[in-house]
Amino acid sequence: MSWEEAARLADALGPAARRDLLRVLTSPSEVRAEMIRQLHARPDGPELADLLIFLEEWEWARQG
Repeated sequence: MSWEEAARLADALGPAARRDLLRVLTSPSEVRAEMIRQLHARPDGPELADLLIFLEEWEWARQG
């Protein structure tokens, strides 16, 4: 996933989904890992899981 793809996905989320994403990003690492696992299991979740993985790889971006 590139920065452009991550930005496009984040922009496409509605307000409720952005709040959920923020809650996950500010959660402990175990919670974030579990959310990634759950998203990969959902038919509509892999793209958001990829965004979370991308942000895990760039800790400063996740914290921002």
